[in-house]
Amino acid sequence: MKKYLLPALQAGVTIYILARLFGDAELRANATRVVAEADWLWMAGAAAAAAASELFCATRWWVVLRAFGTPLKWREAVAFSAIGLFYSLGLPGSAGGDAMRTLYVIERFPDKKLAAALSVLADRLCGLAALILMLGWTLAENHGLFLEGRLGRGIVLAAVCMIAGAVLLLGLWWATTIPAIQSRIEMRAKKISRQLLQTVEIFNRMIKRPQAMLTGVGLSALSLAAHFLGYASSAQAFGSGIGAGIIFGIMPVVDTLTMIPVTLYGLGLREALFAVLLGEFYGIPVGTATLVSLGGFSAQAVVALSGILFLPFVRFLRFGRQ
Repeated sequence: MKKYLLPALQAGVTIYILARLFGDAELRANATRVVAEADWLWMAGAAAAAAASELFCATRWWVVLRAFGTPLKWREAVAFSAIGLFYSLGLPGSAGGDAMRTLYVIERFPDKKLAAALSVLADRLCGLAALILMLGWTLAENHGLFLEGRLGRGIVLAAVCMIAGAVLLLGLWWATTIPAIQSRIEMRAKKISRQLLQTVEIFNRMIKRPQAMLTGVGLSALSLAAHFLGYASSAQAFGSGIGAGIIFGIMPVVDTLTMIPVTLYGLGLREALFAVLLGEFYGIPVGTATLVSLGGFSAQAVVALSGILFLPFVRFLRFGRQ
């Protein structure tokens, strides 16, 4: 029962934010008009961009797995990643997508349990590194604009603080690789020292494979670009007049803050951020900004839910090993 508590709270916050957004009569009228005039061919393009983004992510994980000594085939990495997406989106409160990916690799390679777990973690760190670079780029390009709006400026500052906090925590985690600190941990916290020192092994493995890690960051950047392109396609679908440059400018900020698990899949929070950032900085109506965000997420959801189509492939792999 407890495992459903967080999803239930997230669902409540999601519903509350969306209800507040769509409680505005003018927003509903504007949204109705925009949907009626939508170009659904552009939405198909948004789905294609979302699929490309996830394909880059699967390839990134495959590269990391092989660097960590787990020779998973590329098509298997794609299948396991797709099923992980389905579990993450389609079954809230169940085992997360990362957990499912890890379990599938462990079943495939029973002697690679630690490598499987660390590969997923390293995969996420490559994604975080790319997001930090993207956020730095948009701050450099739009710092003048981002200083104008009061609420929008606060949102951008919150994203910067969040990334800075993540970097600080990573630095502290890395510091546990220092022998003197390791010995203190072993002396003072014997119960957790073994698990902690096992996770620290990820830094040693990443340092030994710099080329693979750089490739992972590069693939992450491509994945983020395709992800942003999906929302840019959604903007075109709804005739918003929002160029791809504007979407690429705000998305690093939006993606950083939607990592906070306060709503289901970032729904509600993402729409509120779009409404504020596009409204304050570019004068886009709230209804249009909200629909652009929902359209981009819908394209991602279609791709994630289609991951269930890969389940027969995994069952075939299991049957083949019997």
